[in-house]
Amino acid sequence: MSRLPRSFGIFVFALVVVAGLVIWTILPRTSNEGYIPEQPIPFSHKLHAGQYKMDCRYCHGSAYKSAHAGVPSLSTCMGCHTVVKTDSPWIQQIQKAYAEGKPIEWLRVHELPDHAHFNHKRHLAKGVTCQTCHGNVQEMDKVYQAQPLTMGWCLNCHRGFEAPKNVLKSTYPEQENPEGPVAPFSCNTCHY
Repeated sequence: MSRLPRSFGIFVFALVVVAGLVIWTILPRTSNEGYIPEQPIPFSHKLHAGQYKMDCRYCHGSAYKSAHAGVPSLSTCMGCHTVVKTDSPWIQQIQKAYAEGKPIEWLRVHELPDHAHFNHKRHLAKGVTCQTCHGNVQEMDKVYQAQPLTMGWCLNCHRGFEAPKNVLKSTYPEQENPEGPVAPFSCNTCHY
């Protein structure tokens, strides 16, 4: 029986490594964790939600009423920026777009696949804070996706493994150290 040369084994190993890297590069990612797009106009949540302590509901009021949080309309921005910081070139761009009836083309930061649905209203009603899924937005100059938002990450919360303590306590008020499921985790909860 003849033996294959050692260089052949090294070649096969290198080929497997390269093929793995190519596949890893071209396959879609399961998470956009860390994604931080460059927005058309810089907007600092650190300033608005952090320093000025504006409640998320001021700009994202629909999150408490509907399934979607939505991007604030320019009229929301103009609620303050008709008089605040009007000398800023960025604010002047917003004022111009508002006067012309043109939207600002913000880039979406948090996005789920089309086959998955997330209902903001239900989560907020249960006591889940914005920061649970979106991270400490009040500390972000540029908003980025702070959590993986993968199916496994969501299921860990629904099953109670990584649920916020206040949600566990409201679900199991009689327990000293509450544990257990806090939301349904059947497929049709998020896939419909």
